[in-house]
Amino acid sequence: MNKELIKSLETETSEKLFYYFKHSGAINFEKKIIAGRILNEKGYDKTILSQEKKNIINSITNRLKTNEDLDYLMRKSKKQSNKNIFMGLGYLSFFLILGMKDYWFNKEDIDWLYLLIMITLGLTFIVYKIVTYKKTLNDFIREDVENNELLRFRLKLIETEWDF
Repeated sequence: MNKELIKSLETETSEKLFYYFKHSGAINFEKKIIAGRILNEKGYDKTILSQEKKNIINSITNRLKTNEDLDYLMRKSKKQSNKNIFMGLGYLSFFLILGMKDYWFNKEDIDWLYLLIMITLGLTFIVYKIVTYKKTLNDFIREDVENNELLRFRLKLIETEWDF
């Protein structure tokens, strides 16, 4: 563990340490582990600490159960990948509309060069996304698997560091 972090947390009040221990949002996990250990050493109420430990373990195990379902991971990955594709197509449509606005509003001649460049860029984008779709899905799934490994490591760390 980080010795500097331990020294800095030992000077904190019990209320501040419990805040680090309880809230997992923006608090780094190492700080959470150290805060729990220091609270235990200071003699903080063990029933509160053990209840919060159970809540943290339940939260992590629920996330693990959800993320271990391969169908769920596939749906989540497809959703992320499709979102990226639609965002790109939205940007492309926006720029095409900007290029065509003079023709629509002023009935001027179309700037065919601009339109051809935008269509070529759009087709290139679509072909690229189609070719890399499976790789992108696999990357998203691999990230989720790595996240599951991190969650399992955190569970082990909780069991070894917190003896309350």
